Amino acid sequence: MIADILSSRSVSQLTSNLLTFLIVIIINMFVLRWLWNNSLVKHVTVLKPLGTLMDAFLLSLSLTLLK
Repeated sequence: MIADILSSRSVSQLTSNLLTFLIVIIINMFVLRWLWNNSLVKHVTVLKPLGTLMDAFLLSLSLTLLK
């Protein structure tokens, strides 16, 4: 996804790719926070719940960049 943003040939394509990236990050953020707090925390005792959306955003961003 980052490669698509970097290889954009026009401003409209760059805007489209950047908007898609941001939408994916936001959706991942909410899904990841819900799964983390409702499933992972209950089954893995070392993990703590995500308190803020900023924590979920940073975790989602790092996981997306690792893909």
